[in-house]
Amino acid sequence: MRPAFWTSATPVAQATYPLSQPGSLTALLARRGSVRVDVRFSGWQSARPDEAQALGLPAGRRVFVREVCLTCDDQPAVLARSLTTLDGIRGPWRNLRTLGRTPLAAIVWGDPRIRRSSFQFTRLPNERLPARRSCFWLKGRPLLVMEAFLDLPWPHTGWQTRRR
Repeated sequence: MRPAFWTSATPVAQATYPLSQPGSLTALLARRGSVRVDVRFSGWQSARPDEAQALGLPAGRRVFVREVCLTCDDQPAVLARSLTTLDGIRGPWRNLRTLGRTPLAAIVWGDPRIRRSSFQFTRLPNERLPARRSCFWLKGRPLLVMEAFLDLPWPHTGWQTRRR
């Protein structure tokens, strides 16, 4: 897979509204229907080049990865990939290993010490899906989270630079 080009520019279109919403994506989906987490992978992999760069790691460094599909009323809605470093999985993000079908929201929104970076956005190279990512930080350890949206219309969506 080619690495994604990530930007801090916000996608503009009413249809892409969920991409820029802070807070729990699971809670946002739950307002639409019944949410289920299907675990696709949980274990060690080499970080992709853009992930390694985002985490400040050498290319190819082994990271702990959890990949899931969130469904809403039995329809696939979001593909998510979360990863952390060896220090992260041995430390503050150790619960990532045992989450199973529990949403990631259970650990990232329950601790007021956790901080979240700004969003970055892209279209995934192969699937052309709209995606966002951000990094959660706890005790100096990162948890990079990418979420790709399966049910958003995307073609002809422009970009709006964030005003500070």
